[in-house]
Amino acid sequence: MVLKWSYVTRFIFDKPQKNGTVLNRYTLKKCLGVGAYGMIYLCTDNRSGKKYVVKQLRPSKGKKQREWERFKDEAELLRKIDHHAIPALMDEFRIENQYYYVMEYVDGDNIEDLLFFQNQMFTELEALIMMKQLLSIISYLHQHNIFHTDIRPPNVIVKQEKVHLIDFGLANRIDQDNEKAVSNYRQDDYYDFGQMILFLMYSKFKGKKSKKRTWLEELSLHPETVILLKKLLGISEPYTNVNEIKKDLNIAMEALKEPKRV
Repeated sequence: MVLKWSYVTRFIFDKPQKNGTVLNRYTLKKCLGVGAYGMIYLCTDNRSGKKYVVKQLRPSKGKKQREWERFKDEAELLRKIDHHAIPALMDEFRIENQYYYVMEYVDGDNIEDLLFFQNQMFTELEALIMMKQLLSIISYLHQHNIFHTDIRPPNVIVKQEKVHLIDFGLANRIDQDNEKAVSNYRQDDYYDFGQMILFLMYSKFKGKKSKKRTWLEELSLHPETVILLKKLLGISEPYTNVNEIKKDLNIAMEALKEPKRV
């Protein structure tokens, strides 16, 4: 078996730090995950006793100036965000050649866990109501020229029926003068948003998925929901702004609330 060098370096240089390790004033409780660029830990602030999340740039990545500058840019981007559904940046520090920043901790379940591990199911209306919250977050970001570009189930957390968006490692802040880049990143977020809706819609799908059939054939959705998804996924003329999405999303929700005729 041939191992890629990236996997070898991950095991040799990028081992998660041990539980109980103290970084500045934070004690690591457990590793929450290892991504392409960072390692995420649940920690406790030794001064306040509060729980936070520490993100560490993977040591193998930190050897390259471009990578740690990108990591610092991610922290700086988070510093500019002020939204109740996005974890705030609390602290950042460097220990020798290791780079870290600290964020608020959202004690909830991500959509991936809800769907694939807890087998939670959502009706069409429940899915749209939940995604309306996510759309509000996307709207805030786009108003501030920020594009997440990685909106997917592991990065959307639900806590007491409230939606939160995390992981801005691939996010970009684009000058509005760069119209082409803005348009491309905007459509990336819209497409991901449409995919998120589909993930939730498939939670109640009982049939066997087939590569030969599309979601249009497998799912029985309200025509207004289909219109919404087709535009988000670029099957029909795509949306040009969030307000257009909000309008169609509200239309679909109201249509689903109407009593069915017998």
